[in-house]
Amino acid sequence: MDDLPQIDRDIEVPAISDEVWKKIIDGDLAEEWMGVRVEPHRGGSVVVPGKDTIGTVEEVEPGRSITWSWREPDGDPSQVTIEIEPTKTGSRVSITERLLEYRITGMPPVFLSRAA
Repeated sequence: MDDLPQIDRDIEVPAISDEVWKKIIDGDLAEEWMGVRVEPHRGGSVVVPGKDTIGTVEEVEPGRSITWSWREPDGDPSQVTIEIEPTKTGSRVSITERLLEYRITGMPPVFLSRAA
């Protein structure tokens, strides 16, 4: 599973960590900043307005990090982790998105023909 594609991005912003965290988790700000709406608790939903994205928050360390998994109905699932670290001049925001292995398990459905 470690050989699946992954994108890593870091950016330093001139804002304290609490302000950056609020932009990530606070409804309209998160939508403006990242294009998503996040319910910042384990099991919370992740919504991309105008899309049929399916997403669930997996882990939250308030003020520090949030991780969710998501996918569009016909797309591959991925996991996003956003971490915030204070710096001397503001905060470093690290975002990692990695493709998740996707398998359908179990037996296929059995269809019985109805006798006339």
